[in-house]
Amino acid sequence: MRTFLRLLICATGFSVFNTAYAAESAEIRAQLNAQHSSILSSEMAAKIVQLNVQEGERFKQGDLLVAFNCAEQQAQLKKAQAVVQAAEKTYEVNSRLTKLNSMSPLELEMAAAEVAKAKADIALMGAVLQKCAIAAPFSGRVAERLVQRYQYVKAGDPILDILDDSQLEVTVLVPSSWLKWLKPGYEFKVFLEETQREYPAKVKMLGARIDAVSQSIKITGVITGKADDLLAGMSGRAIFPAAATAKDGGSVASGTEPTAKHD
Repeated sequence: MRTFLRLLICATGFSVFNTAYAAESAEIRAQLNAQHSSILSSEMAAKIVQLNVQEGERFKQGDLLVAFNCAEQQAQLKKAQAVVQAAEKTYEVNSRLTKLNSMSPLELEMAAAEVAKAKADIALMGAVLQKCAIAAPFSGRVAERLVQRYQYVKAGDPILDILDDSQLEVTVLVPSSWLKWLKPGYEFKVFLEETQREYPAKVKMLGARIDAVSQSIKITGVITGKADDLLAGMSGRAIFPAAATAKDGGSVASGTEPTAKHD
C-alpha cells in the first residue's frame, strides 16, 4: 500500500516532501483538474452517423454529441408496434366471445398474455433506441475525440473524453500537521507556470486520508474570480500566506500552529 501511494504521488506530478521543507517554503506543487470529467463510450455495436463536436469545442448539457445508425432497431420497433395492435384486437374479439360463452376464460387470459408480451417487446426496443444517441451529461469541452464519423464501434468502445472546466479545482498535497489550522474556506494563491500568473484560490475540502509515508494529505481548492485563460492540467505552485488566520499571529512558514494573541 505504501509503495502504491508513492507511485501515485509521483505519477500525478506532486512532490513527495518532508514536512520541514514544505513548511519552510510555504509553496507546494499544485495542479488544476476539471470539476467533472468522463470518457463517453458506446453502449451498442453500430456505425457513427453524427459526431457533432471537435476537440476543444464547447457544448451544453443535453446537447447531442454522437448518433449511431439504428435503422434496423427502428424497423424492429415498428414491427413490435404492429404486433401489439394485432394482439390487442385479438384480445378484444376474445373478450366479446367470452361474454357470449363462446370462448373459455383460459383462452382470454392467453390473449391478454400475448398483449403484455408484445408491449414488453416495445419497451425493450425503446431501451435499445435510447442507446442510439449520446447526449452531453454536463456542460463542458471536448478534451479528446477518440473516433471518427462513419466509424463502426463496438459496445464499450470509448468515443469522447469530455470535461467540465466551469470551475477548475486545485489539487495540492500539504503536510498533515497543517490540519491544525488549514480548514475549508482558507484562502491562498496559485502561481501557474503556463501563464506565469498568480490566481486567488480557497480550500474547498480536505482529503479523507493521511498518507503515513509522506505525512501529507490531499486538499482540493477552487480558483476564485474570473479566469478565462486557465485549462485543466496546468500546474504550478500553491502559495500559502504568511499568517495562518487573519486574527492569529502564527506563521505558515514556521510549520507550527498559530499562537493566540494575549493582552
